[in-house]
Amino acid sequence: FSNYDAGNSWRQQMEAEFRQEAETLKEAGVISDYTMLNADNDQSKQISDIRDLITMGCDAIVVTAITTDGLNDVLEEAVDEGIVVVNCDNLSSSTNLTSKVTVSDYNFGRLCGEWLGEQLPDGGKVIELNGTAGTSTDTNRAQGMEEGLAETSPDAEIVASINGDWDYATAKTAVEELLNTYPEIDGVLSQGGAMTQAAMEAFEAAGRELVPMTGEASNGFLRSWVEAMDQGFTSIAFVCPTSQAAISLDVAVNALNGEEVEKEYLASEDPVTQENVESVYRSDLSDNYWPAGTILDEETAQEM
Repeated sequence: FSNYDAGNSWRQQMEAEFRQEAETLKEAGVISDYTMLNADNDQSKQISDIRDLITMGCDAIVVTAITTDGLNDVLEEAVDEGIVVVNCDNLSSSTNLTSKVTVSDYNFGRLCGEWLGEQLPDGGKVIELNGTAGTSTDTNRAQGMEEGLAETSPDAEIVASINGDWDYATAKTAVEELLNTYPEIDGVLSQGGAMTQAAMEAFEAAGRELVPMTGEASNGFLRSWVEAMDQGFTSIAFVCPTSQAAISLDVAVNALNGEEVEKEYLASEDPVTQENVESVYRSDLSDNYWPAGTILDEETAQEM
């Protein structure tokens, strides 16, 4: 497994789910061994990591790509060596890989943009919190959010757009500055749970009334959402399953066993809404947990 980064709780849980599935397959004698490498958000290191996996003679590589095009050459080298390559989460643009396990980040974004547009007053002013610039995830979610918002609220104005890297602290500082700059903010278009949680806290610290905000279904955001419902706070949160890497491992094993696999699998989950947020939220686990779309066993979840 080649992970481009494990710098946030979503990516750490994704790694844990891969490890859990790999251990299960190893105990069953389906695979003999596995290796997990993390490039620490460095494209050159991920290229080197994948070359190391090729040299080691592994039969399959599961990869989450740091950029859309940056790994194409080395991944195609792996395919040329007869290695099964399954791409998940952040996608490579290469069309020569064995399979891709994906979610529709564009559709996630569009769902959020359409929902927020329905909550806004005419001419509503919106701030946009995006992820890490240059990743396919960020690009596709942002495009979907903006087009969805324009569809349902064509008079809405995005007054500021920042890249918060899906990070709580980065988003908190940015939203604090935006609140000082813009006396009127009617909605927050956010593509990450921790960023939305940070935005809520920044609004409250500034003495500003909470406005409708979109998000992603991290346990911390769901907690903040549930606690703010008595203030009339509303939201919608899409689910990007942390189980994608484990699903990709299963696809790779199927390919190695000679089974026909699809070029693309959609790992989609229904969004969290006002109607089901209280049932999805796990009050016994920390803010860092991702409760929706997970296959992580309870013991590991509690330990993490």
